[in-house]
Amino acid sequence: MMTRIKKPLALFLGAQGAALALLLLSTQSYLNFTVAMMSSMLIVAGSLYSYRNMIRQRTEEVDLEDNKDIIDMMDDPYDLYEEERMEEITDIKAMIKAEKARQKGNVIQNTTKNVSAWVSVYRLIPYAFLVLGFIALQNNHALSVLPYLVGLAAGIALGYLIARDLFISQSSEY
Repeated sequence: MMTRIKKPLALFLGAQGAALALLLLSTQSYLNFTVAMMSSMLIVAGSLYSYRNMIRQRTEEVDLEDNKDIIDMMDDPYDLYEEERMEEITDIKAMIKAEKARQKGNVIQNTTKNVSAWVSVYRLIPYAFLVLGFIALQNNHALSVLPYLVGLAAGIALGYLIARDLFISQSSEY
């Protein structure tokens, strides 16, 4: 557990150390960079975490006992029944077209299934931090656009690297 946290913590502390170098330039640049970096980092990490949870919930519902392809390979390892397979492929293509048509009709249902990842607390709080931080900087006449945009970009990259080590790498263990 501790080794999994060391690398993301080192990334975060390294980014904060680099941001402290902006203090030499100006306090205003440091504030803009830090607010933007923290908010975008939290948004990306929260998004990846909520999507990981959504995928986990959906994969628990899937039945993994469908081994038709493996059985077919055992029954016909030398493709002696290739003509029948070609018929199956055309049947599968027709099934895919029918499924796509059915999915187009279920847009609202599919959207409501994904709302849990869109409207997650792990995403809403960082977005609120982003908006409130921007408003606070603007109201205090401390908003500087260039450091803010650079902070947003750095936060996206840092958030992905941290979330990858904390959430994505961990999910392959399950």
